[in-house]
Amino acid sequence: MAFFPVFLVCLIVLLLLAVSLLFGRSPVYRPSREEAYQMLTTVCEGGLDNGQWGLFIGLPIRHDPELEDIRQECYELELQAEENKEILFGSGAYRYNSVGMERLELIRLKLKSLIDKTPTYRSF
Repeated sequence: MAFFPVFLVCLIVLLLLAVSLLFGRSPVYRPSREEAYQMLTTVCEGGLDNGQWGLFIGLPIRHDPELEDIRQECYELELQAEENKEILFGSGAYRYNSVGMERLELIRLKLKSLIDKTPTYRSF
């Protein structure tokens, strides 16, 4: 007698799971150039948390090849800091030492020039 209620509950749960997988979308990380610039500015000022920075440098950006190049440069900067070469992790609020922060500032300026060269679109 208990078989039918358990069977129905399992069937309903499996059907809901199948429908959610069929019609659901996977999460997508698509930062804009302006969001990435704001993030780099916050890192240069010493205010970004490690989670956001790890998400930015850890996930590929497939929708914007130029922004992916910027992300790759930031990732290489992070790898150099982990290998303890001339760039080291900083103490306090700043992520890197002075050499790393200078290089991060150059990356940020490169992204700013990329944003300035981007054409604007207006719909009429």
